[in-house]
Order: sequence, then C-alpha cells, then structure tokens
Amino acid sequence: MLEIYQRRNLIVTEPNPGPRIDYVVTLQSNLTGTNDVFPARLTLRYVPDRLILKTNSLAEYYAEIARIEFENFEAAAVLLMDDFNNELVPRWINLRLDKQTADNDQVFHHETALEDRQPKWGNQRLLDRLERY
Repeated sequence: MLEIYQRRNLIVTEPNPGPRIDYVVTLQSNLTGTNDVFPARLTLRYVPDRLILKTNSLAEYYAEIARIEFENFEAAAVLLMDDFNNELVPRWINLRLDKQTADNDQVFHHETALEDRQPKWGNQRLLDRLERY
C-alpha cells in the first residue's frame, strides 16, 4: 500500500480550460476491492478552479484504492473525498459512494455523500440546476 502522498500523486490533473466560468464536471466510476466495502459506484461532481482531472489516469488510482482495507464504507468515502479535494482544490465538490450490493439481510442499500466548497464561493443558481439524488 502506498503512502498518502504517493497515492494522491496517482490523481493526475491538468489546467482548467475555462477558469473564469463556473461549470460542473460529473464522473461516475465502478470501484472494486474489499468485499465489506466494494463493489460500489463513485459519483464525483465538482466545479473546477484551476485544475481538472485527467480521467485516463484514474485506473491506477482506483487499483490502489482496491488494495486498501477500510474499517467501513464511510471511511472509504472520506478517504476518496480527501484525496480528490486535496488534488483538485475545486470551488465546489460533491462525492457520493453508493454500494451496489447488500450489506446484510437488513440493509440492502448503503450510500454516503460528502460535500465541500471553497470559502466565499457560491453559485447557488448553478447548484440548484443539478439533478438531486
């Protein structure tokens, strides 16, 4: 398992082609790994500031995530959010981790959603237009 900075270096970014405008990037990925946490669907939405993700670099990052033994589903979501938020430094970010298989006989759907934004950033009209889940 890689150290935190090595893992985060697997998230490759490039300059935002439109840094003067607010727009939303939405990415969905299927994650695999430990059976207690994965498989799960990751939905990442963000309003870029200076950087955007190079999506063709995510396979190596997700392979590293699959090797991590998480204490629980929420810990996986928090780690993913911290990594993406740290590397992108977006104006706004929303991450949803949605488990596609039942945890047990009592819980057949498990989802964790996290959100963050830069201080003083606000574009409520843009966020209000996003589909709620």
